[in-house]
Amino acid sequence: MEFRLIYEGALHGQGAKSPHKWEIRRALHPQLKQLWATQRPLREQAAHLLAHPALPDRPSLIVEKGGLLFAPLVSPKLDLYAEISVLLLRQQPRGQLLTDGGDIDNRLKTLLDGLRVPHGANEGRAELPEQADPSPFFCLLEDDALVSKVTVESDQLLRPAPADEVVAIISIHVKKTTLTPLNMAL
Repeated sequence: MEFRLIYEGALHGQGAKSPHKWEIRRALHPQLKQLWATQRPLREQAAHLLAHPALPDRPSLIVEKGGLLFAPLVSPKLDLYAEISVLLLRQQPRGQLLTDGGDIDNRLKTLLDGLRVPHGANEGRAELPEQADPSPFFCLLEDDALVSKVTVESDQLLRPAPADEVVAIISIHVKKTTLTPLNMAL
C-alpha cells in the first residue's frame, strides 16, 4: 500500500516539546481517517481492526495510552513496516542544512515522532486541547522502530512563511514482513 500525507505548519528541530508533536498528530489524523474510510482493504477490516476491546480471535490495532485510544496503521500485529520519503519545503534555500527553524535531521525526528503513537506519560500534553481528542486517534505508526527506510529531500518553499514553517509531503510505502491472511490485501 502506498499513499501520501501532507503536513503544513511549524516543524521544530532539537528539543521539540510534546505539545508540538501532538500538533503534528492532530494535523495528520483527518488524512489517516480518510485513508481508512476510502481504501477498501482497510474499510472492510475496520470493524475488527478498530474494535476496542478486541473481538474474540481477531487482532485489534487499538493501542490505549493514558485513557486515549490510538489506531496505528503500521503495526507488528499485522506484520507491517514502512518506508518513508519526505519532501520538505522550507524557507531556507536548498543546501542550507542548519537553519533558524532547526537542522533537517532534528526536524525529521520530530516529524517521525508525530507520526507514531506517543510512548506514554512523558509524551503527554501539559494541558487538554480545546476540542476533544478523536477516538480512535489515527496515527501512521505504532512505533517509529517500524520504519526501515527514510529519505528526505529539502527544497525552498516559495511563499512567505515563518522560518520554522514547512510543507512536508510524506510518501509512505507500507510493506509486509510476513504475508498473512490479515495483511494480504494491504
